[in-house]
Amino acid sequence: MTAHPVSTTAIHPTKRRNGRSGRILLGIVLILALLFAAYLLLLWPWMQAWGASDAEVEASLPGDDLVPAPTLQSTKGITIQAPPEAIYPWLLQLGVDRGGMYSYDWLENLFGLNVHTVDRIVPAYQNVQIGDFWRFTPKEFVLNPGPGLYVRALQPDRAVLLCFGIEGQPEETCFDTWQFVLAPQADGSTRLLLRSRMAFEQQLPIKLTYFVQFIMERKMLLTLRARAESL
Repeated sequence: MTAHPVSTTAIHPTKRRNGRSGRILLGIVLILALLFAAYLLLLWPWMQAWGASDAEVEASLPGDDLVPAPTLQSTKGITIQAPPEAIYPWLLQLGVDRGGMYSYDWLENLFGLNVHTVDRIVPAYQNVQIGDFWRFTPKEFVLNPGPGLYVRALQPDRAVLLCFGIEGQPEETCFDTWQFVLAPQADGSTRLLLRSRMAFEQQLPIKLTYFVQFIMERKMLLTLRARAESL
């Protein structure tokens, strides 16, 4: 019987490295895909309704008519041990060149926004009119005119309704809202709700970057609670 020679051809080192690199790349892609799915399926719904009950998420709130057909909506909530009239004045002070944003001043100031959140009610900031513009950036900032909020409606001790926009360029149609709603409770506390209704065709970019907005909004609600409860 004739013996067949055993092949001794070695795998080239370059091919071995390429195979290993391909497996590593595939692993990275799979991990990123899992993180992406977890973000959209788990983290996004949690951020979208942080602190709010199912009933609050589904409820009609003042200002919903500003964006009647939203493509995205979030509703956050927090309980404050104070009556609505003790919280409402803090809401009227929003704005970088006013009472601040009640969020992470140090983080905003890394970008040169010069934000200094106040720890008291400032009478000069209480005279708010429909159409007023509350800035996200100071006037001397590189973005000028800059982004901010237009005051669209006020319900004393009940709601502050705002639309995002650019200073000096008010839109007749609102595409993104901040709706601060105060709901008094039987025990003397107040539920502060923050709803945002957005009407943007491209939803995915908003969802992917929303965590930044969530971090700042969550801190804002916590600071508002601390301020109102300190009086």
